[in-house]
Amino acid sequence: MGQRVSGDTVGTAGRHARRRRGVASLLAMLYLVVFAALALGFYATTNVASQLSANERRGLEAQYAVDSGIQLLRYHLNAVNIPGGLTSIQAFEELYTQLAARLEPTGNLNGLKLGYRASTATVPGEIRIPDKATDSIALTPGGPGFRAVIYDASPNLTVKFTSYTRSATGSVGAARAVKLTFQRAPKPYALVGINSLTFSGNAYSDSYDASKGAYDPTKARAAGSVGSNGNITIKDFAKVNGDVRYGKTSTVTIAPTAQVKGMAAPVTTPIAYPSVTLPPAGTYTDLGDVNMTSGTSTMAGGTYVINNLTLGGTAKITWTSPVKLYIKSSYNVSGGVVISTYQNLPINRQLYFLPTCTTATWSGTNVCVGDLYAPDTNFVVSGSVEKLGRIIARSIDNSSSGGMHYDESLPAPNGQISYAPVPSSYLEVAP
Repeated sequence: MGQRVSGDTVGTAGRHARRRRGVASLLAMLYLVVFAALALGFYATTNVASQLSANERRGLEAQYAVDSGIQLLRYHLNAVNIPGGLTSIQAFEELYTQLAARLEPTGNLNGLKLGYRASTATVPGEIRIPDKATDSIALTPGGPGFRAVIYDASPNLTVKFTSYTRSATGSVGAARAVKLTFQRAPKPYALVGINSLTFSGNAYSDSYDASKGAYDPTKARAAGSVGSNGNITIKDFAKVNGDVRYGKTSTVTIAPTAQVKGMAAPVTTPIAYPSVTLPPAGTYTDLGDVNMTSGTSTMAGGTYVINNLTLGGTAKITWTSPVKLYIKSSYNVSGGVVISTYQNLPINRQLYFLPTCTTATWSGTNVCVGDLYAPDTNFVVSGSVEKLGRIIARSIDNSSSGGMHYDESLPAPNGQISYAPVPSSYLEVAP
């Protein structure tokens, strides 16, 4: 006979089954809660990471925009040519005129204009780039941008650079701002041929700072720029370690075998240098004609006037202190002449050529340390003459292989200036 199962046994098994189903449901609900919490956590983490990434991107864009503005203004403020003799108000107005001529036609402004407020006795002037506060110079279409405001802080400039970035919603706002001081700097020209300049053969230019030591070819610098209001020709194997600045309506010709390390661009404002005049009577010594082809002459410093200067052969001249020479009629240096300048500093031997000295020739194997100013004289330099200092002349034809080494410590000729940044003045400010 089969075994009989009582009703109590069946009831107990059912109750156990229901309890197991209840525990499973509870566990399923707990898992759902855990998974939901994890999902929310992942969402929150992803959202925060996205926001942080967007903020970091905007921060980098703001940095790039400010840096781009600094580099653009650094380039243009270095390239301007503010004449000497202007008042601070006139100099600031001239700066605006030159910057407008340089920037407004370019794609950087994209049709925008510069704004200007003249300086007064109580309110410093300002140049706004671009004019309207709602406009900026974009780095990329629809991307970050910057604007700059130049304030007249004569003799210096204070420039505020403000960057603008786009938020996730598309709105544009100021993100970062920096102030930087630009101070006046002399125009660095190794050679200036006011009407024309030719560099040929193996001629080359570079620069050094005589106040910090003698010229060392292994440490030569690239401020050997050349300039003219007229045409400039760089041919053969000539090499300019610097810029080439030619006349606004003139041309520059650079042979394929020649080299220019800097930029080749027209001058915005013509280079102007006044003619030389004799110093007052009684303030100089008149040497008449000087003609030496041999021997040694030791001369005390001072101010001298020479009618015709002819040096050649093995002549040696030693200056025992700073000297200024005024040349009236002619200048001819050749051969292996040795001229020793006091302390070997170009500033200690200054030569001024009067309008009556229309031509000057310089050849041979000699070395010259000095600052030559001859705005009415046509200069021809050949051979292997080595020049340390500067030459400003009516025209220059230089084929010498000895090198033209510009002394960066020389004061600006005729007071002409540009502007250079002062790195220590960099300051973060409120946008």
